Amino acid sequence: ALVTLDGVRVPVENLLGEEHAGFRCIMYNFNHERWLMNASMLRGSRAMLEECFKWAHQRETFGDKLTDKPVIRAKLARMAAVVESAHAWLE
Repeated sequence: ALVTLDGVRVPVENLLGEEHAGFRCIMYNFNHERWLMNASMLRGSRAMLEECFKWAHQRETFGDKLTDKPVIRAKLARMAAVVESAHAWLE
């Protein structure tokens, strides 16, 4: 749903911060929210990566462990690289 607020008057006692400085206030809060969302996503990604490694180590296919397959090792390495790059960006 699209909400448009044209010509809305806000009483002075209900202002957050200075008049005409609301955009700066909102963007300041967005930065904190973005950081929190990224940190939460990173924690979930690390947990999933750990579970993938555990599963690949215990799973056997055609008599070999799944981690013995070069394709699987490459996929796990790529996943780890993406998670680590996200962590580096977050810092």
